Amino acid sequence: MVGVRSQKGGQHTGIGARLASTRMSYRVSLEHVSKELRIPISQLAALEAEDYSVFSAELYARGAYTAYAQYLGIYSAKDLRSVLRSLSTVRTRVPLKMLTPDRLFDRLLSPRLVIGIVVACVAILVGVYIVWQVQSFWKLPALTITSPSTHIIDDSTVVIAGKTEPNVRLTINDEQVLLKPDSTFSVAIPLHKGMNPFRIEVSTASGRERTKTLFLLREK
Repeated sequence: MVGVRSQKGGQHTGIGARLASTRMSYRVSLEHVSKELRIPISQLAALEAEDYSVFSAELYARGAYTAYAQYLGIYSAKDLRSVLRSLSTVRTRVPLKMLTPDRLFDRLLSPRLVIGIVVACVAILVGVYIVWQVQSFWKLPALTITSPSTHIIDDSTVVIAGKTEPNVRLTINDEQVLLKPDSTFSVAIPLHKGMNPFRIEVSTASGRERTKTLFLLREK
């Protein structure tokens, strides 16, 4: 695809002289004609000088000449064809500047845009970290009891086991229980006959607590 770049032509057909002489015979100025026809003075003067370099496209030259010549009463299709031929001789075809992917990428990634993206990413990360910290502070610690599986115990001892999370304090009936590296726990506790209540509590450094209570019945 190509574009058009205009150059001043050197072909004179006499059309411009006729336009100028007719206008002057009517004693009207270019300014007056420009206001009447709403055509820029530069284009009217270019038609009289037969300098078609001011027209970026044939459509504008055709319209300006037709309106001006009809206004002066000297329009002819022959003169219009001469104007268009003259216009075609002063135009040179030049390739349009197309943005290659690399140049488009460089233009899009301007320093200001890169800085904006970095700032936005940092803000998002900080926001996510703050939300995570707040949730970590307010949420209750995890506590899962995996043993015993029943509330009726036949033996004289029972193994209470389960899983929590790291960096918490676990107690059973106010007695601290040490956690294993994987945050699990298992402790054997003697039972007396009848109902045995067990209060299992896990707490975090921020003071958040979760409690579960077991009622184990030893029948024998």
